[in-house]
Amino acid sequence: MATRHARLEEDLCCPICGQIFQQPVVLFCRHRFCKLCLEGFWSGSGPCECPLCCQPASVGELVVNSTLEKTCEGFLGERRRNNPFMCREHGETLTLFCLEELQPACVACKSSISHKGHRLYSLEDASQDCKAELRNALKPLQEKLNLFRKIKLTYDQTAEHIKRQAEHTERQIRTEFEALHQFLHDEEAARLSELKREEDQKSQIMMEKIDDIEKEIASLTKTIRISEKEMNSQDIPFLQNYKDMIKRTWHVPQDPEMISASLVDVAKYTGSLKFKVWEKMKNIIQYTPVTLDPNTAATCFQLSEDLAKLLYCAQTFKLPDNPERFDVGAEILGSEGFRSGKHSWEVEVKGNTYWVIGVASESIDRKGKHVLTPAEGFWTIRLRNGEYKACSAPWSPLTMNREPEVVRVVLDMDRSK
Repeated sequence: MATRHARLEEDLCCPICGQIFQQPVVLFCRHRFCKLCLEGFWSGSGPCECPLCCQPASVGELVVNSTLEKTCEGFLGERRRNNPFMCREHGETLTLFCLEELQPACVACKSSISHKGHRLYSLEDASQDCKAELRNALKPLQEKLNLFRKIKLTYDQTAEHIKRQAEHTERQIRTEFEALHQFLHDEEAARLSELKREEDQKSQIMMEKIDDIEKEIASLTKTIRISEKEMNSQDIPFLQNYKDMIKRTWHVPQDPEMISASLVDVAKYTGSLKFKVWEKMKNIIQYTPVTLDPNTAATCFQLSEDLAKLLYCAQTFKLPDNPERFDVGAEILGSEGFRSGKHSWEVEVKGNTYWVIGVASESIDRKGKHVLTPAEGFWTIRLRNGEYKACSAPWSPLTMNREPEVVRVVLDMDRSK
């Protein structure tokens, strides 16, 4: 079979170029040549004659033999199918790489019209260059993958914290409602339902984020794995697939962001809970005018169950680094803000040797270090080392007749005071 195939290939080769016939013509002497090869041979000043037997011939004999041409095309097609390293157009061994087409090519391609003006390099050189380019293209994807894995871990921790928040808040709600009469049952059920709805909603949002980032991680992992596998393959298969591989690396997803207000709004449920119920019951319930927002608290604070008191601790607590939370220093905000009207509240400071109390703009930067001055969006007073000061610019000392037990804060939004 191999001998017959070799004999057929020999019969279909042009004596001039040594390649499979391209537009074959048959002279009167029965010798066969490529039309272009014979025209080139006859381009001199000598007579037209057969290059093999020197019998006279004429230009009129240069008629393409369609039967022989189809035989050559069939032979080339079979050879291409049996050998993926052959040029589909010319049937020659692939030894070059076209930088414009980003595909392997043969020697015949170099002089073809389809590759006119193109830059062709050896397969070995092109393979090394393309592998280096692909490695560089994979670097940002690998960095993205590492970043996404890190953020997914943060998402997982946040989702777990949401669950713990919801469980803890539920226990608080139940404890307080147990102290009330059966009359409060409907109110308790309503609050638990709202809490469950928010937990489900925010947990669903976070799970969707986790699902999205897992898909991105899977996609990036797949792209990197396939590309790395292809880089270990032989040069020709690698370069044949290079165009598609490099296109995959162009898709670099955007960095995911932490969602604002992603945590359970604990203050809405437990802040001044009894007072809010009292408004419906017309009964005497203790009221706390300022409810602290645990989602803004620095990690050094421990809050009371009713979110009305806080204790500074030397140790830090493991909490999600959500956008609302202060990550440096020891700050916390109330759960309610004001845009208009006059408001006032009192803060008990008796027995404390260090404190800072005041108001802050909603737009303050929660991350990094900052100075508690109006320029930074803070209007505060403080006690430190036995000295009372107004945190203006510059800070101004305050004179106290006696050590205060309560500090009253008055905010007039209409007069900006």
